[in-house]
Amino acid sequence: MIRKMAFDEVVEAVDSLCADDQKELMNLIQRRLAEQGRRQIVSDVLEGRNEMAQGRATLLEIDDLARDLRK
Repeated sequence: MIRKMAFDEVVEAVDSLCADDQKELMNLIQRRLAEQGRRQIVSDVLEGRNEMAQGRATLLEIDDLARDLRK
């Protein structure tokens, strides 16, 4: 069974890598976070469309949205 590493163990493991490997790992993590963000956006859009189709959401005028954001 694979044991999950604690955050401090991961940091320590990264510290043991050479600089090039650390940069490669950083790039990999950035790409994965970007992909995760894209998947979340797609999920949010699909959820919003579904809510609109079911009549559970309404469109807001920009002034209403700005007012809600200021609350």
